Amino acid sequence: MKRLDADQPGSSFQETVAGHRALVSSFLQESESIFLLAATSDGLITVCNQRLARSMNCEAADVGGTSVWPLLTEHDACRLRERIATGERKTGERFLLNFLDPSQSLFTLLCQLDVQPGGFVLLGEETRKQDDALRDELLQLNNELAVLSRENVRKKRALEAALEKLKQALAMLVHREKMASLGQMTAGVAHEINNPVSFVLSNHVTLQRDFESLFSLINLVGDSLDEIAPASPALHERILAKAAAIDLPYLAQAVPRKIADNLEGLERIKTIVLELRNFSRLDEDVFKPADVSQGIASTVRFLGPMIAERRVSVKTTFAEMPPLLCSPGTLNQVFSNIIANAVEASRPGQEVEVSTACEAGICAVTVEDHGAGVSAENLTRVFDPFFTTKPVGEGTGLGLHIARQIVTAHGGEIRIASRVGEGTRVRIEIPFERDQPPAGGRGAGRHNP
Repeated sequence: MKRLDADQPGSSFQETVAGHRALVSSFLQESESIFLLAATSDGLITVCNQRLARSMNCEAADVGGTSVWPLLTEHDACRLRERIATGERKTGERFLLNFLDPSQSLFTLLCQLDVQPGGFVLLGEETRKQDDALRDELLQLNNELAVLSRENVRKKRALEAALEKLKQALAMLVHREKMASLGQMTAGVAHEINNPVSFVLSNHVTLQRDFESLFSLINLVGDSLDEIAPASPALHERILAKAAAIDLPYLAQAVPRKIADNLEGLERIKTIVLELRNFSRLDEDVFKPADVSQGIASTVRFLGPMIAERRVSVKTTFAEMPPLLCSPGTLNQVFSNIIANAVEASRPGQEVEVSTACEAGICAVTVEDHGAGVSAENLTRVFDPFFTTKPVGEGTGLGLHIARQIVTAHGGEIRIASRVGEGTRVRIEIPFERDQPPAGGRGAGRHNP
């Protein structure tokens, strides 16, 4: 074959090359087996043949100027970017790429890449079954990776559903087994938590006292600065510089506030420990005659700061009645839970009414508020363990469940009536006399933290 020389006069070498390129371009554009895509370095498509366009359910002309990266799985788009960034041509190397059609279905191509200045050309063909087990495994792993990359949201939802089911299962276990095993566990945990909490609370008082003493010394030094300045200017400057460096005015306000916040957190832990131990019912008070009205009055006094903070008033009406054989401590816990709920449900300026009555051998205690009320749906669940309508962190969902346990242990009943927007009425009925005394002369669990 005669070689064409580009330097020879009348040579048609350039025309021949151009013709070859046109022929190859025409062949690739019309090929049913070759997938062709050319793009700029930043991924804007310049050429796309009909075979690839059909796989995307569009026309080749519509693809031009769009980005190639959304056509690939996230993982493969990153891999292709890395290959292009190296600038190495590697035209003989073949690798798998996973493409996504408009319905987000995968199709995989065996591709070759040619990196050019300012862009790249990608040729691909559909994969065939290979005897090479490694190639099959690689294809499978790539497909699995692409699927997993789209599973993140679904996994999150599945985890949330599993957590909700776990919570429901725990509540069901508590209800069915009557806290027999869980009560033992919570009592042990409460005991273990209570010891370090008591230690920290004790140290907190000392810490607050010591900080006040330390700050009094700092104030003394501050008050003496005018006297120190003439005697030792250098010391005077160092004291002022140190005070500015540590932002002494800020510390004077922040440290007491943080100590108070710590105390509030410790008191919250202490309350939770108390509720857990009450919930377990493993530690019981002795039954003895007690004045119910006096117990309610002391409970209202105990709740005084909360009542004042919410600007709610509590009206008490006590009937004359004989002493009630009961566990005074645990019964006061019931009154505290019920009255506190009523106060929290009330709006500023409203009144909570607490009354007692002696009715045919029954000691009746009624607590009524005029607050938001409880929906019919929630009213059937208010005694369930861990159920609460309060925001996260403001309620454990054990108060009313514990109250019912205590009232039941006294041979009594507790009933709730409520309407949304009108308020809630809680009635506790405990008999003055019972056919059988409490087992061992003891009642349901009130505990000291």
